[in-house]
Amino acid sequence: MMAPHRRILYTGVVFGLLTFLAGATVDTIDDSGYTKTIGIALQSLGAAIIFPILVSFAYDRLRERLLGDEVWRLFAELSDAGIIRVYRDREFALGRDNAQTRLSEEFLSQKQGEILIMGSSLRVFFNPLGPFYRDIETILNSSNGNIEIKAIISRNDSPSIQDRIAVEQPTLPPDEKPQHDRDCDSTISAVRKIATSIGPNIALKRVMPAPYCTAVVFPGIAFYSPNMLSTEVPVRMPMILFRAGSHGYNMIKSQFEHLWNEKSSQQVVP
Repeated sequence: MMAPHRRILYTGVVFGLLTFLAGATVDTIDDSGYTKTIGIALQSLGAAIIFPILVSFAYDRLRERLLGDEVWRLFAELSDAGIIRVYRDREFALGRDNAQTRLSEEFLSQKQGEILIMGSSLRVFFNPLGPFYRDIETILNSSNGNIEIKAIISRNDSPSIQDRIAVEQPTLPPDEKPQHDRDCDSTISAVRKIATSIGPNIALKRVMPAPYCTAVVFPGIAFYSPNMLSTEVPVRMPMILFRAGSHGYNMIKSQFEHLWNEKSSQQVVP
């Protein structure tokens, strides 16, 4: 069934066309001044009705085609880059597909292999009240030793972390512990608890170069979200998913391996 606005446009085209033809007919029947004036007026009225509608139709069709081409070009470029999904941020969103739920599902789907996690403090992963702590416990408990988790966080004495603290907490009293340091202490405590209660298949290192991202590398997919040096915690930055084998996936994994083997790295757990 034709939409009401479409019906109005088609009616306008028909009316405009009939008006234009009527004017042309009157103009050719009689060359007298009065009749010719009426004919010209009718043709002008018909044209004034028809041409804006025709231009509108043409514009809409052209726009749809151009937008369609642009969308397909974007999909093609994302696919070439190995990007299979981009979420607007890494937060939970009720009632719609979101990065937090997708990441939780990916954790729970793992049966074997190595999971690499890196970030400044990783408190969101190892906070007992956070969204992923139970997932990590569950897969380590149920995998019979077939899953190994390696995690990297920054050292407190990293110059990059000192810069971050200066930006995020510019009025911090000298005798007060920075939030980043407290978050790292919480992560270390949680990882030690997991290693003690579940087993040795989890390891944590601290590195001097700050991993300015939050990344989780699974055997088949990598989740990546950039961090920014900003007064606002960068949880609203996009979460990008790379398929295994893509350049982006390999680069993220390579960064983790470089930091894991970095000379300044400090083994914390076990």
